[in-house]
Amino acid sequence: MLEISPQLLRESKLSVNDMATYLTQHGWEKVPNQNQRVTIFQGVNDDFGNPIVLTLPRNDSFGDALRRLSEAVNLVAFLENRSPESLLVDLRDRSAHHLA
Repeated sequence: MLEISPQLLRESKLSVNDMATYLTQHGWEKVPNQNQRVTIFQGVNDDFGNPIVLTLPRNDSFGDALRRLSEAVNLVAFLENRSPESLLVDLRDRSAHHLA
């Protein structure tokens, strides 16, 4: 399975908000934290019973936003047992519906 690169995300115009919305709609919970630069999400438990944690920047202007989005897409696709490309298609479709 190919991983989604930050460059491909730049071309697809996926935003941090698109990913955050997807996560909350699919059972991920926001975790309170003191760092105003990031949003932390907690998902299902791993094989050892520990919750899987995903960190996103608060907005797209942060320098590591594309890298963090790439990591998030790849991780969520793995957890959902699907290709990162199919998840990206769903994310773009959701984004397009919100713009319409």
